Amino acid sequence: MNRIVALTLAAGLLAAACSSSGGSQQPSPPAGAAGGTVHSASAAAVPVPSPIQGCVPVCNPPGITRPGSIPERPYKTQWFFGGQMVITPSEPWSIHEDSTGEFALTLDAAPQNSVLFWEDVYPTKHDKRVPGVSMTVKGLLGWLRKSPRLDVSAPHQGKIGSGLPATVVDVTVAKDAKNEDPGCPSAGACVLWLGFPQWDGTWGIADPQIQRFYLSDVSYGGKKHLFVAVVYPDNPADMKEFLSHAKDLMATVQVPATPAG
Repeated sequence: MNRIVALTLAAGLLAAACSSSGGSQQPSPPAGAAGGTVHSASAAAVPVPSPIQGCVPVCNPPGITRPGSIPERPYKTQWFFGGQMVITPSEPWSIHEDSTGEFALTLDAAPQNSVLFWEDVYPTKHDKRVPGVSMTVKGLLGWLRKSPRLDVSAPHQGKIGSGLPATVVDVTVAKDAKNEDPGCPSAGACVLWLGFPQWDGTWGIADPQIQRFYLSDVSYGGKKHLFVAVVYPDNPADMKEFLSHAKDLMATVQVPATPAG
């Protein structure tokens, strides 16, 4: 299945869907994943992520699974983060995508609201990577602050999991931004601004959407990477209520990475 960015609105608001470019494939296990193909964890114990190669995620062949609703017990990714990311939900969530390019979940009680995880994403313009922007918190945040297409809130500190410090910002469409999607369903503008090599399209945002980004510099396998979590309510008015559910989920994240110095 090809990656699709669907800029569709529910009640006048953006809903963006992302999927890997390798959905119909049955490729080799993720690079560095111990023991071959990784399966969902049992309820017996919370699995401990195994080390992965520093080349992940780019060196992994595209792979994808869509488990749907998962039980309230530990789940270990099959593809994302080298097949070595663990979450332990305390309420019903559904996995829309577990791929080499994205780990996306929706809250069953509010299925229009999502939490997304990415690695090493980069800014784009006209569907091309913006040159000269490092895949770091400083690089992406610096570009966001200068972009006339997007507005970014003042940063504050947060966490992904218990041990990965994150810089947290809200991203919205700038007041004078030009529409970049001919099929934009918003009365305002749609801005297509973020990419990843294994995606087939560009991540977008439509006015008046708010997307809260958690940006964390991490290290594994001797290499530095950008780890991203996105809190993504379809209706901006739902951010306050949904945020507590998203933060509870993100607090359970385990990955074989440490903060990058």
